[in-house]
Amino acid sequence: MAASTRLHWQERIIASVKATGRRLLEKLERRKAAALRRNPARLTRGLSEARSVLILCQGNVIRSVFATQLLSAALAGRSGVAIRSAGLATQPGWRPHPRVIARCSALNIDLREHSSVAVTETMVRRADVVLIMELSQAVAVTRRFPRPRRKTFLLSCLAPEVPMDIEDPAGKDDATVDACLDHVAQALKPVIEILAHRGTAAA
Repeated sequence: MAASTRLHWQERIIASVKATGRRLLEKLERRKAAALRRNPARLTRGLSEARSVLILCQGNVIRSVFATQLLSAALAGRSGVAIRSAGLATQPGWRPHPRVIARCSALNIDLREHSSVAVTETMVRRADVVLIMELSQAVAVTRRFPRPRRKTFLLSCLAPEVPMDIEDPAGKDDATVDACLDHVAQALKPVIEILAHRGTAAA
C-alpha cells in the first residue's frame, strides 16, 4: 500500500474516532442535562433560598425577557431576590419581539426601553438559580462557565405539563411565538408560587 494511501486511511480513521468521541460526549452531556428536568426538589429548595435568579435563552428578545417581566410583575411590591435575563447568543441592543411587547403591554408592562443583554461569567457566578429554556442551553452554559451545573435548571422543571424544551420561536409566525409565550407563562406558575410563598420578589 502506497504511503499516501496509508496516510489517507489513517486520517479517515482518526476523523472517525474523533467524530465518535464527540457524539458520545454530546450524548453524555445531554443525558446529564436531562437530569435538570428530574430535580424539582432541588429547584424548589434553590428558589426558596435564592437571592438572585438569572433567566437565559438565546437572544434575550423573546423567552427570557418575557419570563423575567412576568415574574417581576407577579412579585411586584415585595423584595428579596433580584431577577434578570440575558442571552447566550445575542448582541447588545436587540429589541424584543413585537409579540412579546404586545403581550407585556396587555399586562401594563412597558418594554420600550428594553434591549438585549449578553450573558457574562459574572452574571452566572452571582446567580443562585439559573433557569434555561432548552437542554442544549444547559450544555452551552456548563461548557462556557465554571461549575454552574448544580444551580442550572430547565424552566419547565416544575411544570411537567409543559414541553421539556421551550423551543426558540424566532423567525416563526406569530401563532408559534404566542404558543411559546404560553408555555413560558405556564412553566413560571410554580416558580412564582414558591417565591411568593416565601415573601420575596424581584428587585
